[in-house]
Amino acid sequence: MINYITAVLALYFTSYFYYLYISRGIGHKAEFLQLRRFLPCAILAILPSALAQIQLTNNLLITSLIVGLAWIITYPLLYWLTYHKNSTDFGFHFDTVFGLYIIGWLSALKILVIYFNVFPTVLLTFLATIEFLILLLPVAQWIFYLLYKSCIDENSMMMLQETHYNEIIEFFKSFSIPVNLLLFILPTSLYGIMVYLNITALSNVPIDMNIYYLAAIIAITIFLTIYLWKKGKGVFVRTGIVELYLDVKEYFETTKLYVQNMNKRLKDLEVTPTHPNFSKPSTILLIIGESESRDYMSAFSECEYDTTPWLKAKKEDSNFLFFPNSYSCIAHTVSCLERALTEFNQYNDKKFYSSCSIIDIAHKAGYTTHWYSNQGHLGCADTPVTLVANTSGVAKWTKQNLNQVQYDEALLDYLDEIDSQKNNFVVIHLKGNHFNFINRYPPEFTKWGKPGKYDLILNYLNSIAYTDSILEKIHNYASKNLNLQALLYFSDHGTLPDKRRSPNFDGFGTVRIPMFAYFSDEYIQKNNEIYQTLSENQHRYFTNDLAYDLMCSIFNIKSNHFDETNSLASPKYKFTREMLTTDLGKMYIKNDTTK
Repeated sequence: MINYITAVLALYFTSYFYYLYISRGIGHKAEFLQLRRFLPCAILAILPSALAQIQLTNNLLITSLIVGLAWIITYPLLYWLTYHKNSTDFGFHFDTVFGLYIIGWLSALKILVIYFNVFPTVLLTFLATIEFLILLLPVAQWIFYLLYKSCIDENSMMMLQETHYNEIIEFFKSFSIPVNLLLFILPTSLYGIMVYLNITALSNVPIDMNIYYLAAIIAITIFLTIYLWKKGKGVFVRTGIVELYLDVKEYFETTKLYVQNMNKRLKDLEVTPTHPNFSKPSTILLIIGESESRDYMSAFSECEYDTTPWLKAKKEDSNFLFFPNSYSCIAHTVSCLERALTEFNQYNDKKFYSSCSIIDIAHKAGYTTHWYSNQGHLGCADTPVTLVANTSGVAKWTKQNLNQVQYDEALLDYLDEIDSQKNNFVVIHLKGNHFNFINRYPPEFTKWGKPGKYDLILNYLNSIAYTDSILEKIHNYASKNLNLQALLYFSDHGTLPDKRRSPNFDGFGTVRIPMFAYFSDEYIQKNNEIYQTLSENQHRYFTNDLAYDLMCSIFNIKSNHFDETNSLASPKYKFTREMLTTDLGKMYIKNDTTK
């Protein structure tokens, strides 16, 4: 028994410390969570062998162990090798969970085959084939890395999914005959070895279990089968490489739908006027924050620390308007932004894929459109936002440029690309105050606490102060170089920095967001009614899924896809505190009694 206990501990501690080493920015909570999670995983990896009293060095188990370790090691390591110098926030615990569980699952299946002794050679060959196919994914990733010195990323996964079979044939034709023979012989030999090791184990694996141990192995097999392979929620689909594959697959599917609707949408879209009326080429800015709560911002709340000195000073500037009663429609980025960026909102029956976006409006209103983001370019949940972004004339993501540090200041370089001789509408999507907060600002920027020291509250406050400085730099640059006429800033949602995010509504603290606007003197002169209405409405209640309509007002346009009663800048604005909702209509803003 001591051998099995030793094996469990070896798998557990090795997997855990390996996970810590090749992760970045996961935070102490995640560290403790995996500390607990990996132990039952390691136990279930070894338990079937312990119950059947099979030596851990037996051929039957060696192949399963190789497969499991390959999954634990490969994607996390290759990602680390590729991105650890440029990215500060990643971790792949599901690869470790899958690797440990797959050892136990394969071992349990083989033990049952030998115990019942029904077509054991055929069934073990079948299981060896499954092992080989599961192992092929890590092997393919290593081959890709050796060829390109990079792990498989979004672009390469797109390329792989778009590749036609004729291109595959041409790819192999480009190699010499000896190379193609080698490419055939190596995987075939590996498969043959795995089949051989499993079948030869038949002759030296006597299994004699009592009914209780047999029942336990059957129960383990059923549990792991469901937990590993359950559609949509199993561990397999949440591993790094599989999740990337599914993200890209969904991206292509939703892109088709969005593109199919685009022509119809734009054909029907009417916007007047079709050209800005400023005295010279100008810029309008929309800046989207991330996870910023107004409760921790000195410009909006009574705070112990002055977290937003620039913004707080602007409260005395009549060109700036503040909206202290703004809320997010939901505390999830994409569900929020797919509404905030389009005419789709909580209060109508429209659908995202058939709705006009603020980018569509800007195009029709005569603006050159730009989208610059420090968020990930692609993700299963991020697809709708990416789709809107990609309709911009220029759409760029810092994460695609590995030579850039992923702080929001990396976005400032993109402003140099904007042509000041054109009318521009620019969307800037910040990483802002997304967890893990300590990774959202450079260590030398630390104002409270010690640089590099993990402290959720102080880290969050520092990240807010850093965002304040970024907003100042963007505003100053655009004012000086791009004839900035208007700027709107709001956060997608808030957060409770000292509490783990919940998939369900976790209180109004997660949806109380900052929102402010800036207008130049020329804008105020030419659009005085809009400015005066917004000024009078500063203390009215607002949810950010109505940001599309607010931006339409700021553009000062009329459109058949613009409902003025949804716009805070319109005298027709219809919403009151009692009417507005959050959590996509499940909670009323009026129930927020904490101010």
